Amino acid sequence: MTYRRLLTSLASHPPSSTSRLIPPYAQHLPSLAETPSSSLRPPYTHQVPADVKVINRSLKSPKKFELLLSNDKNSTTELDLWRNMILSNDQSRSDILNRWREVVAGLQRLKDGHNEVPQIAFQQLTSELSSASTTDRIKDTGLVVIRDVVRDSEAIEWAREILLSVGERGGRAVYWHPSLLSARSNPSILSANSQISSVLLSSPEVYLTASTIIEGLHPSPNVPSSTPTDLWSTPKSLLSHLTLTPSIPTSSTIVSPTILAAEYAALRPFFRSVKSKISFYSDSSSEYLNLDNWELLDPSSSASASGPELDLPHLKSVQIIHPELRPGDMVFHHSSLPITTSPNSGQVFLPLHPVLKSSAGSVEWIEEQKKAFEKGVPPPGATVDDKEGLWLLEEKGDRRLIGSRAGRDAMGY
Repeated sequence: MTYRRLLTSLASHPPSSTSRLIPPYAQHLPSLAETPSSSLRPPYTHQVPADVKVINRSLKSPKKFELLLSNDKNSTTELDLWRNMILSNDQSRSDILNRWREVVAGLQRLKDGHNEVPQIAFQQLTSELSSASTTDRIKDTGLVVIRDVVRDSEAIEWAREILLSVGERGGRAVYWHPSLLSARSNPSILSANSQISSVLLSSPEVYLTASTIIEGLHPSPNVPSSTPTDLWSTPKSLLSHLTLTPSIPTSSTIVSPTILAAEYAALRPFFRSVKSKISFYSDSSSEYLNLDNWELLDPSSSASASGPELDLPHLKSVQIIHPELRPGDMVFHHSSLPITTSPNSGQVFLPLHPVLKSSAGSVEWIEEQKKAFEKGVPPPGATVDDKEGLWLLEEKGDRRLIGSRAGRDAMGY
């Protein structure tokens, strides 16, 4: 992600003077005469409580670095280990093979159907989710778009301030910028996250993952607790993103809107084709895709989640262009669902992934995230780009900088 290119792209999309939100979501904004202008760029002007000690208000605050140790002790990921364990177990191999056949057959039945992404206006979310048919459709599709969760202008301004801060840090990511804190404590965003989590994860009680902004949407598969028939029972199965900037005409996002696609993507690394597509003289791909042409890897093979991305040939017939996402929209999808934005899309998203409070290890994880916030270092799981492992510290955080009670609760306070 190149912040200069994204800023240039954003410059061609000035914030709209009107809001797409209907009452009660369209809020009154004070005029410049009513409120002093304030830049959120470093050294961030906060409304600091009187009892919070301010270390330094200088505009030329010295830069401070901290040495961060990498958590990657070896190149083998948890996902690699889990897949290799499955391949070495006879019962697991049989279960995987049977499920592969069922999933591929299910995808074949969908190829001539009308596949589309569910879309719900935020102001209608509660009433829509009270319908069993709506919630079942979201579960079966594997994703949903919630429209107009926040105002266009607010989302765009968050993106602008975050990108400017990244530039002033020499291209280094930010995790605790005031605009990020504002998004994570926004009542509408938290409400959408909670309601969708209640439907898909069976509980509205979730923490929020602190991430930096990203360009485009991409799947992020996690290790299942077993080989569940209900993919939504997998820990960290739900991903949530807030759209911060408009799309550009040359970009597109491809998605396969069925939960079977998420399961297929999870199973695909266990299988390989007996013959390559080029081996078939027929122009049709049916022979290549035939189940007889696919075999389960043997135990000595390495089913790796790393390296070049595997192709997903059985999904070609169910892929569609994802509906356009506009600033203020949120998209929720299964972590394994293939959803990919074209390179250099220019569209900025903020990950706001929910983590069930009741899931194993969540209490320890949220404590680590809180400590990172209070120290001004990246949260657990974040990747530090600097080869030396040096991190340019952000301002130290304090719970009182999080603007709502619900926001503090989502961050573990």
